[in-house]
Amino acid sequence: MGVPRYKVGDLVRACFTYFEFYTYPYYEDDDLFYPWLGVVVLVSYDHTLFGDEPLYEIVCTDGYVRWYSEFELMLVNKS
Repeated sequence: MGVPRYKVGDLVRACFTYFEFYTYPYYEDDDLFYPWLGVVVLVSYDHTLFGDEPLYEIVCTDGYVRWYSEFELMLVNKS
């Protein structure tokens, strides 16, 4: 099992890698590419679909709960 890079309580920026690339204008600026800001509330694993990669449940500042894989997150502040 992979060691999670982020832990519960960390503040992160997040994106849906392919969704953003194909549906919105693509810019190199991190603020535009990582449009959601949120807090990690759960770290879990789905070995069937994602193997040993941790999955993160993020409560975003817009009020929605979203799931992200590790490469779709960028740390803003540790808890």
